[in-house]
Amino acid sequence: MNMTVYARFWILLALGATVLSASPSAPAQDSAAAAFPAGQGAPYWIRGNHFQLTGEVVPIAEDGIHDPAVATVQVLQPPYEAMANFPRDSQGIIDWVKTLETGLIDPRKSVDGTGDMFPVDFDIIFKNTQSMPYVRFPHRQHTEWLTCANCHPLIFVPQKGANPISMSAIIQGEYCGVCHGKVAFPPTMNCGRCHSVAKDVTLLR
Repeated sequence: MNMTVYARFWILLALGATVLSASPSAPAQDSAAAAFPAGQGAPYWIRGNHFQLTGEVVPIAEDGIHDPAVATVQVLQPPYEAMANFPRDSQGIIDWVKTLETGLIDPRKSVDGTGDMFPVDFDIIFKNTQSMPYVRFPHRQHTEWLTCANCHPLIFVPQKGANPISMSAIIQGEYCGVCHGKVAFPPTMNCGRCHSVAKDVTLLR
């Protein structure tokens, strides 16, 4: 499996999580609930209360991700055990950047574990934030464990002004919301994690 196929796999996985974990309409909730028998995960995942985001302990067989009918699901390490000592931000959400920097996790560079990552170290400042501070998007923290193909061009067109990003779109699972709110901190909690650049202030005399 080459890196392009690998990247597409993770994009499809993230998009699949988006369908299950975004705040769906009533028909979508009914559909998701029908896919899992009562008490076997759908209510947890629809609410988005996954342990790594909110601290709620949800058994693996009931998380709406794993198939409870597969016997081997019982041998997987529960997330609340695996991530118990991971650093968290001021809202109690796992800080994956610090987790990576402290060596608590060591993501594979490819499916077979070979190859190298090529982080790029530059930031993009988004200024269309209305009354909120500007948003800093740091490429380094993302490309230390994701290749460019994970995001470009299917999620973000790599061209200035080509992506009409909004909080509404993100919350609905688009753009940053493909990952944030599913496997990374939610866009609705701890706004300062993104809105971290103070706006220029002009004092009138």
